Amino acid sequence: MAARYFIGIDLGTSNCALSYIDSKDPTAGTQVFQIPQYASLNTVRESSSLPSFGYYLSEAEQSALAGDAVGEWDSGRVVGLLARELAGSDAARSISSAKSWLCYAGIDRERKLLPWKSEVIAEYDKCSPVEASAAYLDYLRLAWDQTIGREDKQSLFDRQDIVITVPASFDTVAQRLTLDAAQQARYPQSTRLLEEPQAAFYAWLETHGDARDWGQTLGELSERPKVVCVCDIGGGTSDFSLFELSQIAGEALPHVRRIAVSKHILLGGDNIDLALAHLAEAKLSGQTALSTTGWSQLVAQCRDLKERVLSTEGPEEEPFTIALAGAGGSLFESVQTLTLNRGDITRTVLDGFFPVCDADAQPVNDASGLREIGLPYAQDSAITHHLADFIRGRKVDALLFNGGTLAAACVRVRLADQLAAWQEGQRPVILENTSLELAVARGAAWYRASLSREHVATIEGGSGHSFYLEVSYTPKRGKKKRKQSAETRLVCVLAQGSPLETSTRITALNLSLKVNMPVQFQAYTSTCREGDQGGDLVRKNEHDFHKLPVMQTMAQLPVGAPLPEDGNVAIELEAHLNSLGLLRVNCVSVRRILEENRVWRLEFNLRQADESAAGDAAPQQPNTGLSSEDLESSKALIADTFGPEPRIPASKLLKELERISHLNRREWNVPFIRELWQTHASFLTRRDRSPEHELAWLNAAGFFLRPGYGHALDPYFIRTLWTIYELDLAHANNKANREQYFLLWRRVAGGLDAAQQEALYDAWVDKTLQDSKQSYEPARMLGAFEHLSAEKRTQLAHHFTASIVRRSETFCDHSIWALGRVLNRVPLYGGEHAILPASEVWLAFEQLEALDWSRDNLRNLPQLFVQAARIVNNRDHDVAEDLRERIIAKATSSGASTQQTEPLRTFTPIDAKDIQQLFGESLPVGLQVES
Repeated sequence: MAARYFIGIDLGTSNCALSYIDSKDPTAGTQVFQIPQYASLNTVRESSSLPSFGYYLSEAEQSALAGDAVGEWDSGRVVGLLARELAGSDAARSISSAKSWLCYAGIDRERKLLPWKSEVIAEYDKCSPVEASAAYLDYLRLAWDQTIGREDKQSLFDRQDIVITVPASFDTVAQRLTLDAAQQARYPQSTRLLEEPQAAFYAWLETHGDARDWGQTLGELSERPKVVCVCDIGGGTSDFSLFELSQIAGEALPHVRRIAVSKHILLGGDNIDLALAHLAEAKLSGQTALSTTGWSQLVAQCRDLKERVLSTEGPEEEPFTIALAGAGGSLFESVQTLTLNRGDITRTVLDGFFPVCDADAQPVNDASGLREIGLPYAQDSAITHHLADFIRGRKVDALLFNGGTLAAACVRVRLADQLAAWQEGQRPVILENTSLELAVARGAAWYRASLSREHVATIEGGSGHSFYLEVSYTPKRGKKKRKQSAETRLVCVLAQGSPLETSTRITALNLSLKVNMPVQFQAYTSTCREGDQGGDLVRKNEHDFHKLPVMQTMAQLPVGAPLPEDGNVAIELEAHLNSLGLLRVNCVSVRRILEENRVWRLEFNLRQADESAAGDAAPQQPNTGLSSEDLESSKALIADTFGPEPRIPASKLLKELERISHLNRREWNVPFIRELWQTHASFLTRRDRSPEHELAWLNAAGFFLRPGYGHALDPYFIRTLWTIYELDLAHANNKANREQYFLLWRRVAGGLDAAQQEALYDAWVDKTLQDSKQSYEPARMLGAFEHLSAEKRTQLAHHFTASIVRRSETFCDHSIWALGRVLNRVPLYGGEHAILPASEVWLAFEQLEALDWSRDNLRNLPQLFVQAARIVNNRDHDVAEDLRERIIAKATSSGASTQQTEPLRTFTPIDAKDIQQLFGESLPVGLQVES
């Protein structure tokens, strides 16, 4: 049956909204759904928006909960108004900014990590950014079904036509995860996505559908096309889009085309709240930095204060008081108060986020900028800088504002003034939407309804991004026939503006896939490469291209198909946007295989979110730095070493490989050692010939695969290596072999997933806790595991601290090194969720401060605490200033230099030396670790 309702959902960073059009009464236009929700523990009310907050109720709060709302989100969790209200008093139970987390590629967005850094909520009970987004969507579905959906079966939510809006700057991964959240919330499979600026423009079109309105507002379109800039600044993102309006001869309706979208800018109302909180905190004279709980209270009150001040008028000196409840026994004695005046607040907003700037302004990148709650907010907080960079000299005829941050008239005026200044006084026309907070939901519903109507203006524009894959490319030889080395290029597989369901086929690159093994390509996207077309080869640069996770496939041949001699299948690339707006990329065999052209879909590997990719991610011609002859000789040497008649003793394998490659092993790059691994792995079951053979095999395996990531096929290689854990050692009673076994896992720790690290932890934690000589290498191994749960890493931190105290006059290097890794403020691969609370640093220092750090066996304690207490400009992770001062004093008195302790005084990015100390050895050449 045809859907009765066309539903538009704004899944916002700060608020969600739902609007709809009833096909039985289309003249009524878009209606805003009033969402029933808890407003307090004992009251329920309807609201036009659902705050995008989740909250885990305490037992007392669960007992006090009364009323008749839609229901709790699972057991003991609520969303909406009550969740936002309670978030200000207990951040450890609160989830917010799920949309910002959803688009952050630096984490595994399907991992349970929210509430962020909470020690109150058990790890298994937390939720991922996808699950948090699904919770808001699910609540809207339930609320609909228990109100409008109760009318009849045709009105049930899952029978309607539904559109969810996303920022235009969302990359294809964030779009896909949004639809995954909808699927988890049991939305219909036909649910589609729409860019938020387009939705805002559709909301304007609903009330200005007559072409005469356009002429009166914008001027005669037949004379010159007009450009409209939609400025959408919400709680979490600033999103800009340009639309071109023109009149085509013979057509009644003007033509609307989206011509440009901005880069993803994680900057919005949340950042203003944080800036105001920093301003307020500075006024608490004589106070140390607020606790996490106090800071959460302050941010929540600053958010409310911002909304109140910017929505009203008054004198600059008008005071506003903020009161923070302390943790003392007496409520009145522990309350802290401070005052901000209206002028302080408006200046912070306008001068800090919307400063006057020139038309050629560009965002400034400053790595020392503050970051809160782990999210990578834009380093330049001046939204006008980002807007100027996006406009790039284009003439803008009209402005359409959207998003809660632009509800303030003073901000809208500032932006309009800036556009006028950039255009030599030509002020853009302001297009009006009745409600900036609800326009996106309204426009999404209008868009969905317009697809089934005639004589209604629709927006064309196709893909807002161009899409690229990284490939190895060898330029054609010149006249002198000189040998050309392979270069890394990007091939455009989908041009910006490509319409839905229109395929682009890349046929001229002579690509091939390995058969019966995973093959991966590094993916990129861009919003500012309008001239690139499908098949174009372009050079990568940091400004234009945004890195995505790698895309992978397995080119498995059907039963009965002949295996190619070289193991490769020639392919072409095919890409298109499907009807839901999602990108699909396929590898299509050039030649028929069993009477048909085989198709293998490339899928994003989101599990590599925390990894740094280096080297050539495409499967062709890896640049090993060696001639093909030396490479083959190196592989042959490995085969001979573990074959029936070895040419050399197994212990000399790496030394002989140095001789053949003419390089020291520390000069071998990632492609070369991974090529060696593929040969080495084939002799995994030959290592049992002797203890010496197994020892050499383990040593070489760890060296070839270190640090477990950095190459596109490392997940596949690590799965092969994991066979060692499943089979165990052939000579397990040999002390040297067992130690090399632990060193192997430590070397490749970054490539082990959480389940594999947990398995090794369970197998060896008891031995580690015995703290005997046999525990030295297991301790270092477990210390390198950043995917272990916070509880287990905390247990290890306590054990290593106690071990150093017990062994303060004997050998304890293993515990010092492992404790430095466990307490490190800058994880190497585990993401920010791997950082233990700053309180654990304080606890360790309290126990170790009294020791004599100048003793030879304790000489590495200063470096341990530089790692554990270095400034990272993040409130969640930085230790208290007084503790850093104590550490500096202790380290200096023990002989540490000013240079060694500099990271404790000021923000200092980690360098190669820091990384080498954390890994315990040098990284392969060509591998970059991002921190």
